[in-house]
Amino acid sequence: IKYQTTLNKSEIEFLAGYSFEKYQTRSSFIRAQDFADQNLQYINSAATIVSASTDAFDDGLRSFFARANYNFDNKYILTLTARVDGSSRFGENNRNGFFPAVSAGWRISQEKFFKIKPVSELKIRASYGLTGNDDIPPFLYAELYGNTSYGGQPGIYPSNIPNPDLKWESTAQLDVGLDIGLFKDRILLTADYYNKQTKDLLLSRPLPTSSGFSTITENVGEVENKGIELSITSQNLQNKKLTWTTTVNFSANRNKVLKLYNNQPIDDLGRGSNRIEVGEPIGIFYSYESLGVDPSTGDIVYKDVNIDGEITSADRTKVGNPHPDFIAGLTNTFTYKGFDLSIFFQASYGNDVFNGSRLYLESLQGGDNQLAVVLDRWQNPGDITAIPDATNDPVRAASNKRVSSRFIEDGSYLRLKNATLGYSLNKKFLQKRKIANFRFYVSAQNLLTFTNYTGLDPEVNYRGNDNAVIGTDFFTYPQARSFTIGCNLGF
Repeated sequence: IKYQTTLNKSEIEFLAGYSFEKYQTRSSFIRAQDFADQNLQYINSAATIVSASTDAFDDGLRSFFARANYNFDNKYILTLTARVDGSSRFGENNRNGFFPAVSAGWRISQEKFFKIKPVSELKIRASYGLTGNDDIPPFLYAELYGNTSYGGQPGIYPSNIPNPDLKWESTAQLDVGLDIGLFKDRILLTADYYNKQTKDLLLSRPLPTSSGFSTITENVGEVENKGIELSITSQNLQNKKLTWTTTVNFSANRNKVLKLYNNQPIDDLGRGSNRIEVGEPIGIFYSYESLGVDPSTGDIVYKDVNIDGEITSADRTKVGNPHPDFIAGLTNTFTYKGFDLSIFFQASYGNDVFNGSRLYLESLQGGDNQLAVVLDRWQNPGDITAIPDATNDPVRAASNKRVSSRFIEDGSYLRLKNATLGYSLNKKFLQKRKIANFRFYVSAQNLLTFTNYTGLDPEVNYRGNDNAVIGTDFFTYPQARSFTIGCNLGF
């Protein structure tokens, strides 16, 4: 429900609402084998039922929210928001979370004392607020049991350690921004500084396996994200026939873990050995530092960090950071008569990628096909190469292919992400035929990529959007280069 009113130079708006989401999951799985005929592959045609299972759970989110906007003379703007969210993923005592926010803006360019002619718009703004996160599997707060059988007898077993104290993960964010318009808004500049403090981080904390469980999900940490975002839009050329607009975006984020359970690192995550450690960004690569191949033995030499004369787990150290120093984008848009062309480049600089595919494709072991670089492997004393010996000794072979900085690569790239060319038919021609618009277009995605990364795609992660296991490529399917031809038709 929304209410709006105007009092002299004041514009006031109130909004209140209620929302709810409910998810129901029901699944059944049956596996069978030993069919009399390959054309009769139905469950009732099988001689043996190998396994069967069913699953069901309900999940829900209920929210109350409100917002108040105040605008005085289009100069002073104030917004207050608040929401109460209740999630079934937490116990009854911690189910609800309260998340308020406030933002304010001052359009200095509307003041009478402001007389800088080239500046057509000048606005400063600031905001502070809380947001919540409940992105964990359902019912981890409760005591859950699974079904099993042993010796032909049915049974149940505890499938998790209940945690009734689970609660919302919350992020407090401060934002300060500046908007500038120059030369009647032909050039628009936006600059933002933000500082996010996330507490009660929802993480799976490792447990001693002697407990019967490997992890427990708890609110165990605090994380900081702070950085800047810049955007410049320029109307380079604008007349009746030809227009050209350019938009540049730049963003630099710095991530740091501030607190963990007893400040104990969460270690050895994923195939690239990601690590969560206080004082470091989330998901740093933590393994052995490779010093290259010893020309006399053909074995990989690892740095003896603690200088004890042996290479042990105590010599593991930070060998890479999957977070980029900055990301950027460049969009150019052209129009000429009925034609329009948009070209978008995106870039990432300074991020490391663990190329887990190379761990197998350069191992000189197993049944995996090898990359051509193994032809330059060490073969004789004195050989200078980056590929170790093709040894049959299992101890040497295991040491040479251990997770290390050898497989860490620079994941920086510049990519032509999208290019679209379109043509719109003349409006007068369309109006006679009672058609509002008719546009043909051709579009291409991921057209070109410039990178030193040796894998298929630097912009992938084998664990999807996992926040802890990041920057790892393990036979990951690259983003497809796609082409689209279409039309937009409106009546």
